[in-house]
Amino acid sequence: MIEVRNLTVRLEGKTILNNISLKVIPGESLVIAGPSGCGKSVFLKSILGLIEPTGGEIFFEGQNVREMTPEQREQFHQKIEMVFQNSALFDSMTVWENVGFFLLYHTHLSEEEIRQRVKEALKAVGLEGIEEKMPEQLSGGMRKRVAIARALISQPRMLFYDEPTTGLDPVTSEHITRLMMEIHSRYGTTDITVTHDVKLAARIAQRIVLLGNGRIEEMGSFEQLRLHSQHPLIRSYLEAFEEKS
Repeated sequence: MIEVRNLTVRLEGKTILNNISLKVIPGESLVIAGPSGCGKSVFLKSILGLIEPTGGEIFFEGQNVREMTPEQREQFHQKIEMVFQNSALFDSMTVWENVGFFLLYHTHLSEEEIRQRVKEALKAVGLEGIEEKMPEQLSGGMRKRVAIARALISQPRMLFYDEPTTGLDPVTSEHITRLMMEIHSRYGTTDITVTHDVKLAARIAQRIVLLGNGRIEEMGSFEQLRLHSQHPLIRSYLEAFEEKS
């Protein structure tokens, strides 16, 4: 679904990603792990076009993203949605305006049709009847669910999650983890998740990619890494997982 070939990103004279190649299989749940500053979020933003790579190629369903026309790029963006770490809701808009933002500004659907789609998206994430609330009236977990509903509204093929459980208490983190798993199963999305949350990675990942020093250092299922990896960061993750379990 996504193929990255020799991706290199340099920012402010520093190499963040160095010649990375990776294929993302349709329907899989992939986790990107690694120490702070290793380029996990930069990887996601490079695929989305929010950061311009210094070198390399990115393909989506066989099409070179960097060579797309504006019309093709718009269609590409409609197939991928991102749930940002801080939820990135518009504080001046109601919940229904936040969730329906894409449809309001990129379609010719009537307000009534959009409101109905918003209700359906909110129901899918376990929130109903909050359409007229403002983001400031919501808890951190509710804001995260609203952000996921907003990502679902365009019926994307892929979902990107950037640290989806950061800053949430353990109970809320568990709710978000279950929600992510349910959405992946129900909608058949291809998911890429950047996370430091070891329990989340263990639960959702079919494959874990460890980034370090701008490169892919390890890759495999949680169980494969648990049994065979001697990488210090992987071992520290596993120790933290065992402590939390």
